[in-house]
Amino acid sequence: MSPAHVFEPTYEAVKRRLMTGVWPAGARIEAARVADELGVSLTPVRDSLFRLDGERMVDFRPGEGFHVHRLTETEFRDLLELHQVLLLAAIAAAPNAAAAPVSADQPYPDRIADLFLAIAERTSNGEIVASIAAIGDRLQFSRHFDAAILGDVESEYRRIETAVADAEPQAAVRNLLLGYHERRAHEAARFARMLGAHQGGQA
Repeated sequence: MSPAHVFEPTYEAVKRRLMTGVWPAGARIEAARVADELGVSLTPVRDSLFRLDGERMVDFRPGEGFHVHRLTETEFRDLLELHQVLLLAAIAAAPNAAAAPVSADQPYPDRIADLFLAIAERTSNGEIVASIAAIGDRLQFSRHFDAAILGDVESEYRRIETAVADAEPQAAVRNLLLGYHERRAHEAARFARMLGAHQGGQA
């Protein structure tokens, strides 16, 4: 295993590329090329890819190497469902707590990810926080297509952000979160098609 001071930034850099769609779905990841681009040896890159394989963001096939995981329609629906369950558990556990503010100086996919993480962190339950973060990482690239598929997502984001920041009644926040996930589940097939058709490079 690589030293932590080398492994962690390498892992975060590789994961960020996956979360922003630098590589197309199913593409083979050339570990040696990534190592050159990041200015590190091959070992921390391979260690990072094996960890990401365990997190189901990368697929390792013996004799074929590492490939970007292709998110199917079924997986997308399943991830949305679990994400929803965990967020609803988070607001039930801390119904009157206000979430930490989210920086506005970020693109929409990062803001919505941070907002959901802030909701989770209200609970002080480390398992809920870690689970929502992990699912969010796997869904992150799909969020780059929200506006193209769903239209105005900024107003939806602001409604959720305001409800959470103002500690509105649990039922109101719950309904907003249900609506958020239902909209995306309804368009799961389109999300899967667009994710599969992406040719690489940030969306």
